[in-house]
Amino acid sequence: MTLTNDETLFVEFLKSFPQFYKKAHEIAENTNGISILPVENGENDFKMYALDDICHSCNIFIDGNLRITPKTTDAIWYKKIGENFFIFLIEFKGDLLCRNSSKCTLVEVVDNLKNKNYNDVLEHELFLLDKVLSKYSDRMLNGLATKPLETVTIAIPLIYEEYYEKNKENVEYLDIRNFLKNSRIVYRVVSISEDYEPNRQRTRSRSYRCSNIIPSSCKKLARERHDRELQSSYESSLQTYYRRYERAGIVYSAGFVDNVSFNNFIENYLK
Repeated sequence: MTLTNDETLFVEFLKSFPQFYKKAHEIAENTNGISILPVENGENDFKMYALDDICHSCNIFIDGNLRITPKTTDAIWYKKIGENFFIFLIEFKGDLLCRNSSKCTLVEVVDNLKNKNYNDVLEHELFLLDKVLSKYSDRMLNGLATKPLETVTIAIPLIYEEYYEKNKENVEYLDIRNFLKNSRIVYRVVSISEDYEPNRQRTRSRSYRCSNIIPSSCKKLARERHDRELQSSYESSLQTYYRRYERAGIVYSAGFVDNVSFNNFIENYLK
């Protein structure tokens, strides 16, 4: 790659975190050390930077007794293609994004209790559940919606600020916000494929299947409250956020890759 001066400065910034330069399948591990990525035949061993780990290592996100760590994507990588500098932001999520939001599950629970004539016994509880439902916002959906936004506008600029303050006697300053604005930022969420059957769970493979059936109670409430989330999958709901980020120029491209296809994404785009 033939890099401009600013591009070289950005690459040197990332390379200042060698301890977080890891294989993709390692970055994609959950808290139990199990990766969502297939690892047979050397798949998904391409190295990237574990951005989430970098973020958690920075003192700039500590304010007294508070941690003000933004929501960041799991990994970051770069590539120069022609005259364009691409920054890849990758989020690994061990869930099926074809599923309906957990908000719909809550609607089902409330509706089932009402249909079983528990209104008299649980009148106050049902009243409270309705109040919760009216304000409920799905945590996973919110996290996946805000990660690219906070990564680009908060996390990377502040991580760079700390890096520069520590090394300003030896490095040239980069206007990181302007650099990010002029780069082509590609965001991908890597989730579990509906057909994924890892060896350790092959007997439970059916648990990975999605249902396309939207409960009637969710459809009804969605119409009454004009709440699209109630009758949409996670992926469908997230697409509305990501299209806005593209239109606003925050990211160049946003989308989804299933875990069994990620190695092909590496071969076609990251290498």
